[in-house]
Amino acid sequence: MKETDRKPTVHIYENGANQALLSEICAGLEEEGIPWAISKAESTDAKTLAFDAANHSRLRVGIGITCKTAALQIKNCPIEKPIFLIKPDSDTLDFNIRKLGTNAARAVKGGVFV
Repeated sequence: MKETDRKPTVHIYENGANQALLSEICAGLEEEGIPWAISKAESTDAKTLAFDAANHSRLRVGIGITCKTAALQIKNCPIEKPIFLIKPDSDTLDFNIRKLGTNAARAVKGGVFV
């Protein structure tokens, strides 16, 4: 078991994500005061990455990011139906990606999604 599997964190599994995407998601989590851990993963499907991340997180919330898609998932939800699934582009990078991190944190706290 990896050290990050033991700590209560939102897991972020990524494959090909750029640093700007990761920074914005982490900023959304940080604004809400929720810790995270980023790991490189094998899958190239954001839904699968998010599903696996949620099922390994003690907080039961995971994010999957590829070069084209980002997904937010809660443990035990169907893999084909992530809570949020976005395809970031230059217009949505700051706003929607940060909201994905914020919503992951709010899922942990039982808050209202933005």
